[in-house]
Amino acid sequence: MRFGSIILGFAVAVMMAVPAQAQTADNMLDLAYSTFLDRPGWTEMDAGKLEDEARAKLSAVDGALADARMSPLEKALFFVDISEPELARSRTLLRYGQVTTTGADGAPVPVSFIEVDRYNLTTQEVPHVAWRFNFQPAEGMAAQLQHALRREIPTDEATATDCLIAECLEPKASTDGSFAWKEKEAPAGGWNVPYPKAGASGHAASPFAAAEMAVALNIASVEGSDFRWRGPEQPESMTDGSPFLFFLDDRNISGNDTNDAIMGMIRLNDHAISEMWARRTDDGKSVNWANAVVSRSGSP
Repeated sequence: MRFGSIILGFAVAVMMAVPAQAQTADNMLDLAYSTFLDRPGWTEMDAGKLEDEARAKLSAVDGALADARMSPLEKALFFVDISEPELARSRTLLRYGQVTTTGADGAPVPVSFIEVDRYNLTTQEVPHVAWRFNFQPAEGMAAQLQHALRREIPTDEATATDCLIAECLEPKASTDGSFAWKEKEAPAGGWNVPYPKAGASGHAASPFAAAEMAVALNIASVEGSDFRWRGPEQPESMTDGSPFLFFLDDRNISGNDTNDAIMGMIRLNDHAISEMWARRTDDGKSVNWANAVVSRSGSP
């Protein structure tokens, strides 16, 4: 996996900015905010307006706020879906980082930093775009939006960028040879969601595919008809908000009407396993599942 070019650039800046002994959670959070949000070329969007626009397109579930149980992954992908033109062929890369701080009651508060890059692989004159979102839990909300930024990705930059496994604009599915995949059973399902699970083609919407994959990786669970976001365990070596969870969604890249998505976590706090991945292949009629692990030695 070629992570070098897709790890967020503020990790080094954070580590250099504060002496090791002074790198408290609050310091790391402040620095992550400034480095993630204060970047040239990005336009800050109205977070409240974006939340309102999203809720207008969602349906209520069990009398709660429509988006109350939506994870930060679902929300980030849903915001991009409703804000950008629909594409018949696209590649989307989501990167998730986290800083864990302490709330007023002494409980840990996971503050998430998410970037979603969407690449246009059609002939439509639609720009490649990048969005940045910052979420944290709030009363009755699994993920409340704090900030949202957007920029367009120039074609020359898109051409030179890798999306985890392959070049972002490479017009072929990139996941086949990425790991030693092993077939597995589908994760638990059946929960209610406030957005359409699938489009007219029958393929899962990106937010729902990500939610299912979160269940497959045990960072979310299903309790009856409810989806419960648990969140990933933050790696001990990555406390500065740099990304350690990735979601890559190839939608009809090969022109065979198949969506191929992977989600994985790196630098796990495990003595034997370094990475854990899930794969979801969706042809609009059926879904196949696979998983893969990478040992500390680097072998599958």
